[in-house]
Amino acid sequence: MKVILMQKVERLGEPGQQVDVAEGYARNFLLPRKLAVEASAGHLKSLAQLTAQAKNREDRAKQEAGAIAGQLRGIELTLKRRASEEAVGAPSQAPAAVPAEAVPEAPAGAEAPAPAVAEKVARLFGSVTSQDLSEALAARGISVDKKKILLEEPIKTLGRHQIGVRLHAEVTAEFTVVVEREG
Repeated sequence: MKVILMQKVERLGEPGQQVDVAEGYARNFLLPRKLAVEASAGHLKSLAQLTAQAKNREDRAKQEAGAIAGQLRGIELTLKRRASEEAVGAPSQAPAAVPAEAVPEAPAGAEAPAPAVAEKVARLFGSVTSQDLSEALAARGISVDKKKILLEEPIKTLGRHQIGVRLHAEVTAEFTVVVEREG
């Protein structure tokens, strides 16, 4: 039996497609749930209108996503969070005393090697999540669903971070988030 799908059906097809299915599957599952209609002459004519409407909706959604992407490109959000400092790469012990004879002399004009200094890395007490970013963008008048923000894991360090946003299947954008120490 030939039917026209009205909604997406897993492993069968997309809306607007004309597919051939078993008569019992169509009569007992697809038609009662209004997932498909029988492929009659009248339905085939309306199929052209349905596909045109779907294409217009898709084009509008893509244009809206492009407009939001244009707004996001120039955005730099600054978020204040409480953070601590941790020593990373610090030497675990003081160096042992080395006799003066064992140290080679540096050539004239050469600088002495700098002692190893522990690098300070600021870690946030909490984290910045896609929900926080969505709310910060909403405060600026840009509505972006938190599920569309491409954040592999929450931000846990101070500094600048580039964040991607998938607004549409074909439209992505990036914006900058600066996480600063609170107070």
